[in-house]
Amino acid sequence: MNMIKYSISVVAIFLITANSVLIAQQSDYQIQKDFQNEYEALVERVDNAVSSEDLTEIREDIESLEATYSGSSDLIDAALYPETFDDKISDLRSRFANTEQNISVIEQLNERIDELNAELQTFRDRLSEFEEESESLEQQLAESKSSERQVSALARQYRENLEERDEFVVNFMNDLLNRFDEMDEEAISELADSEELLEENPLDVIQTIISEYINRADQESGLEPVDYLQMRSQNAYFQDVWNSTGQDLSEVFAPDSPVQAEQEITDMIAAWEATINNKMWNSISTAFTQTGIELPSFNSDESFYEALLNYVEDATEVSRQQNSEEDYEAYSSFNNFWNNRVKADWGNYLVDGGVLDFTEISAIDLQVDDWSEAATPTSNLMMILFIISIVVILGLIVMLVTRKG
Repeated sequence: MNMIKYSISVVAIFLITANSVLIAQQSDYQIQKDFQNEYEALVERVDNAVSSEDLTEIREDIESLEATYSGSSDLIDAALYPETFDDKISDLRSRFANTEQNISVIEQLNERIDELNAELQTFRDRLSEFEEESESLEQQLAESKSSERQVSALARQYRENLEERDEFVVNFMNDLLNRFDEMDEEAISELADSEELLEENPLDVIQTIISEYINRADQESGLEPVDYLQMRSQNAYFQDVWNSTGQDLSEVFAPDSPVQAEQEITDMIAAWEATINNKMWNSISTAFTQTGIELPSFNSDESFYEALLNYVEDATEVSRQQNSEEDYEAYSSFNNFWNNRVKADWGNYLVDGGVLDFTEISAIDLQVDDWSEAATPTSNLMMILFIISIVVILGLIVMLVTRKG
């Protein structure tokens, strides 16, 4: 009987011990399983995070995961062998750091795109305002029956509107290019990948600007040379900017066909210049003719310079030979127009537009100085004194001969 009781006790103890071991094994397994599940869930959340707000919550959960299971690290190490609990936490933190960096770049990129979109919208709105103001002034000029003073005031206001518009466009282009220059290569690459997020591609905006300038140059008539020279100056600015940045901008904002995009704008700038030149040369020629200066024909920067230089050189040679009052009047007329109209009113635009450079202007100035010397009438006083001297000498000779007789 005692043996039976003993056996039952032993079995009972065995069963209790076995059950405890089983429960312990199940508990250890559950810890390992729970850690693995929570770890994998956090990995997925880290990889799928899209904002800084997401990362804030994930960072807290990573800290919580480490704190919760650090006391069971040996148990988890055994289940993860050859990896360890510390390896998993380190990997999770590394994933988190990479995602945080990527999200930071994306958010900065989105901010740049938002700023650029806002600037483009502001630019479009202000450009429309300039266009409306310009059209209103044009209409007032066309319909004006006011006094000459009022018409002159309208014309001045119209010209100021064009100048303000040109300055606004230049400032916009400078701002756009400065933003581009400040980006590093990685940011530029990311912007190229995300250019579809822009409400309007900056290249399209540039094309719109040039198209409007072409239309304005084509439609305008009867303007002063200074107006066309100002247009030419604006065109030269666009040429310089595009030559230096066109390739980079095209690669960023037209990554699928950068060469074609660059060439399209290059061709538009050339067409714009041709439209300006057609009217500019006629206007300049008319201005000289109205002053009585008949220059040889010209239709390019080079031929305009040659026409000016040849005219002055030929006039200088004529003045050397004739030295007449008419020659001096011709010199005075040209000198006055050259200094007080061409250089004073047109000078900056001539240089900025690439029509004449400082070296060419200086060469013409030197030739005008030569003309001045040749055209200035020679004084007759010496000739008169010489004739008087001859007369006096002859008179003395006659007197001497008479006395001897």
